Amino acid sequence: MLRYRGKKLALNNIVKELDSFPKVQEEIYEPSTYSNVILTILISIFGLWLLISEIQYFFQEQYIYRFVPDTDYESKLPINIDITVASTCDSIGADIVDTTGQNMMLFGELKTDDTWWEMTKEQQQHFDKMREFNAYLREEYHSMKDILWMSNDYNTLKNKFSIRTEKPNTLPDACRIHGSLILNKVIGNFHITPGKSLIVPGGHVHLTGPFFGSEATNFSHRINQFSFGIPTKGIIYPLEGELYETNENAVSYKYFIDVVATDVKSYSNEIKTYQYSAKDIQRIINHNIGSHGMPGIYFQYDINALKFIITENKITLFHLIIEIASTIGGLFLLFSEEHITNRWNFFEKTFKARLSKSYD
Repeated sequence: MLRYRGKKLALNNIVKELDSFPKVQEEIYEPSTYSNVILTILISIFGLWLLISEIQYFFQEQYIYRFVPDTDYESKLPINIDITVASTCDSIGADIVDTTGQNMMLFGELKTDDTWWEMTKEQQQHFDKMREFNAYLREEYHSMKDILWMSNDYNTLKNKFSIRTEKPNTLPDACRIHGSLILNKVIGNFHITPGKSLIVPGGHVHLTGPFFGSEATNFSHRINQFSFGIPTKGIIYPLEGELYETNENAVSYKYFIDVVATDVKSYSNEIKTYQYSAKDIQRIINHNIGSHGMPGIYFQYDINALKFIITENKITLFHLIIEIASTIGGLFLLFSEEHITNRWNFFEKTFKARLSKSYD
């Protein structure tokens, strides 16, 4: 019988010497570097920024603006007026004419109220606030939606201004002309002039003299409201809050107005309104120096041939979900690319190490 008399190995040593998986050389290991960590952080920040941007874009109001020809010639044009003139109501009159020659009585009738030119403290505060609104719009650029959807506080200012809580002990020295008229969509002229108007065949004439207002007329005026279309809360018009004061009794104020039909279409409702731009000139009537004409306040308006359409373009919730999913998918792809690049570098070094070892 043969016996093995060699050195005996302990069982635990035998297990240690059994190595089914060859060890990787130390130089093959590639520990995480600062560049990989920084790259991961940058990708994470970029992905978070994309997600926040998509959510913010979803809640933002997006509008599409376009011009189209205004073919609605047969429709009527409402005009809303609230003007205070520094002359008594029996010395001035208001009327309107247009290119159709239609009887001005068919347009409607404005109300005249005796009032005082000097405003109360509350009225002065409200009127100054209105002027600040319009001055703010003139001085800086604003998107159209910011002009058409101002705070309802502006509409509250206009309503409060017309309310007089205190009445002076003196006689009224001013006239408030207010109301709405229905006009044709053609060139026209609304004016406030001395005396009263009398309708005659082919138009009207203005009667002045002792029986139609004996005192001299002062056409200092302030405009509380001057708009076209159905009154809509929150919309500001250029002439509202205008104030002109003069000590002369023969001054002509002329406003040249270009009216543009505007349709506002949102998901909740649709508004048909009108915008306008205005420029004005004023001059003293003095026949001795050749400055002829009739003193008064003239609003010459013209209807633009184009219509302005504003459409709300809000993305849907389904579209938001798709955008978020695609963003997350892109982030996974970036992380996968980084991981694949690191693994490839690892396998490449391992292969080269084993290849060099086999040649040795």
